[in-house]
Amino acid sequence: MTKLALRGLLTRKMRSFLTGFAVVIGVAFVVGTLVFTATIDESFKNLFERAQKGVDVSVTAAQPVKAQFSIPPTMPADTLEKVKATSGVNAAEGNIGFQFGIFLDKKGEPMVSNGPPTILTNAGTEDVFNSLEYDDDGRAPENANEVVIDKRTAKQHDFKKGDKITISGAAPAKQFTISGVATLGGSESLAGSRFGAFTVEEAHRMAGYDGWDSISVSTDDPNEVKAALQRELGSNFEVQTGEEAAESQAQDLSDALGIIRTALLVFAGVALLVGGFLIFNTFTVTVAQRTKEFALLRVIGASRRQVMRSMLLETFFVGLLASIVGVLVGLLVAPMLAAIMRAGGLDLGTTGIVISPSTVIIGLVVGLVATMISGFVPARRATRVEPVAAMRDSVTPGLGHLRKRRIVGSLGLMGLGLLTLFYGLFGGIANDSAAAAIVGLGAVLMMFGFAFVAPLLVRPLARVLGAPLVRWQGLTGMLARENAMRQPQRTAVTAAALMIGLALVVMVAILASSLKGGTGRAIDDQYRAALIVQNQDGFSPIPIKSTDTVASLPGVEVVSPTKLALGQAKGDNTATAVTGFDPKTIGAVRELKWVDGDASTLSGMTDSDVIVESDWAEGRKLNVGDTVQFTTPTGKQADYKIAGTFSAQAGLTMNVILTNAALTTDWGSKDIQQVLAGTAPGADDEKLQQSAEKALKQFPSTEAFTKDGFKEKNDQQIQSLINLIYGLLALSVIVALLGIVNTLALSVHERTRELGMLRAVGMSRRQVRRMVRAESVITAGIGAILGITLGIVFAAVISRPLAEQGLVFILPIFTLIIFFVFAALAGVLAAIPPARRAAKVDVLRAVTTE
Repeated sequence: MTKLALRGLLTRKMRSFLTGFAVVIGVAFVVGTLVFTATIDESFKNLFERAQKGVDVSVTAAQPVKAQFSIPPTMPADTLEKVKATSGVNAAEGNIGFQFGIFLDKKGEPMVSNGPPTILTNAGTEDVFNSLEYDDDGRAPENANEVVIDKRTAKQHDFKKGDKITISGAAPAKQFTISGVATLGGSESLAGSRFGAFTVEEAHRMAGYDGWDSISVSTDDPNEVKAALQRELGSNFEVQTGEEAAESQAQDLSDALGIIRTALLVFAGVALLVGGFLIFNTFTVTVAQRTKEFALLRVIGASRRQVMRSMLLETFFVGLLASIVGVLVGLLVAPMLAAIMRAGGLDLGTTGIVISPSTVIIGLVVGLVATMISGFVPARRATRVEPVAAMRDSVTPGLGHLRKRRIVGSLGLMGLGLLTLFYGLFGGIANDSAAAAIVGLGAVLMMFGFAFVAPLLVRPLARVLGAPLVRWQGLTGMLARENAMRQPQRTAVTAAALMIGLALVVMVAILASSLKGGTGRAIDDQYRAALIVQNQDGFSPIPIKSTDTVASLPGVEVVSPTKLALGQAKGDNTATAVTGFDPKTIGAVRELKWVDGDASTLSGMTDSDVIVESDWAEGRKLNVGDTVQFTTPTGKQADYKIAGTFSAQAGLTMNVILTNAALTTDWGSKDIQQVLAGTAPGADDEKLQQSAEKALKQFPSTEAFTKDGFKEKNDQQIQSLINLIYGLLALSVIVALLGIVNTLALSVHERTRELGMLRAVGMSRRQVRRMVRAESVITAGIGAILGITLGIVFAAVISRPLAEQGLVFILPIFTLIIFFVFAALAGVLAAIPPARRAAKVDVLRAVTTE
């Protein structure tokens, strides 16, 4: 039976290739993602170890509140002297690491990217800590007008030693002379971050503070000095050996990029799910085509178990070979992902690809399990072939009497999926990864429930979709429609693969449209400001001095800066984002949707008051008048009285609102997030924006918007993310189209005699091709209708409970029409190879085929 299985695969090479290709794609992305993330971890570790050259002990401020991309508080300036005075310390040097600087290129344009930040630091004065390596005759800056820049920036923007470059930090933009171009620990940048190194005094001026972000220590006994420094400095400081600090920095950065790992694995899972339908359909069709073969095996003595084993062996060999190829392709996918990240600004250095045995094993197991599960039902169906079937023509079984059972089973599965989906979204699960997994499980269950009932919908949908083709093409359109309706099970499974990919694409499109609509409405409702100033990247802070610049603009009557900070409420395990307002001015430029309170609640806030989002308060059983305690980034335990509650809209305001003064004194917040400016009624907002752009050129990281421009900026940021998701989901659609190619190719083979008869009675090659293409269009159209319907259901389920958060459910009708047309065109493209093959059927040989 093993030889028979292998011979069967070798005689059907194209079918085996197309079936295995779906597995290859899924496994390749799983392996590529795992290899890529392992490479990231190792690269970051090596990079930070090189950057920590000569650092035996590292001192930073403790982070009582930790979150992704959070920055430790700045240490007081006198901390360096305490470190130097500690016994066993040979040398110590303070470091500045301001992370919101910006460079201007030679045309005066800001070097803005969505990648890592630009870091402004001080060049080392102690040789033992100096990890900068200069090109040619470069050197460290010797005065306040000189700077060292990273080699990657110099290469990208054609800068060299002696050139002038303009840099801005917390202080206004200033022109510097490049005293050197350097690598850091052998890398052209710090994990993709640009860096500018100044003298200590200039670095402090550019950063806008006098303290230290870290202190490097050289010693002969790191462990002893580490303990001594911890005793001397106290619990508000974190003291690590150089090796520990490098590993911690690398791990923090790797953890912060965990969302990329999760996203890539999700898309790999979608590709495997779609591939599973392809595998299932392929083996189902081949079982039907080989009815006589299995019947003859039974006649000559093969048992049901042997037939089952033969089919499972075929499935196993396809899965094994495809998984091996997938692992090999995954090793190529990892460098591609690294190149994409590098193009986006995240440079991983020169560390080679990291491949662990566990990655290879996971890839093989994932591929084999997906293939065996998908092939089990067709294999089981093969065992039901009776010996007497050897005397009959092979046909694929229809739906039989399963109509009622299918409907009940489908509704039950979709209901279970819906409950699971709701639990994942609103079950209060603390672990985000676990919640996402449950949501994914609910979506998969709903998809399978929908696919289970799809065969019952094939015939009515095929009639509707085929009607225009019948009118347009005549006989060929009618035959195509009948072919699609002849085997509804096969057509449904083929369409279901496309349904899954398209359902996810449609869901994303609807949610994106809804998010844009909700955000736009929330901005109209909440923003009264004529001018909004924020960072060009949309999320980083801006220099605090930009507030004075905006205030000095002609026509501006009120200016209100806002802040952003991270704290941890008592009893919570995760950080909470906090918005800071100036109560005296915020009412003129912002409004809130109040649940318990009004505008006077906001204007009357004191530094000991807090306003919280109503759902956030309800989840913690808090009411107006209660006291809530926060752990601040400085380690302080601060108590605030709840003065009112509001309903958050589209994420424009965080769940907790404090005064700017409280964030400055209790939370150590130095930067501002936005500057909102109000004008007199009738003022020209466009002219104000133009004036602001000119005045803010000294702060090139800032960008000024009118209210309409602010809405457009938000839409662009949403669309950028959506385009990335579309690109990844396109893989699953490609796999689905391969499924259509595979099914049509098998169908053409199955109908060889039929095609020969049609050719014999006068059908031309062109008509054969048109018939096969029309059948593909009908199949793709069924998948598109089911996918669009399921995508709308998913979007409605997710968006309705979020309506209170400002999400407006919007159906982008034009986009959905485009998706349907795209599916039909894709069906035409998918039909080209099978149609050409069908047209080449030899008439004389075909009519004699059994």
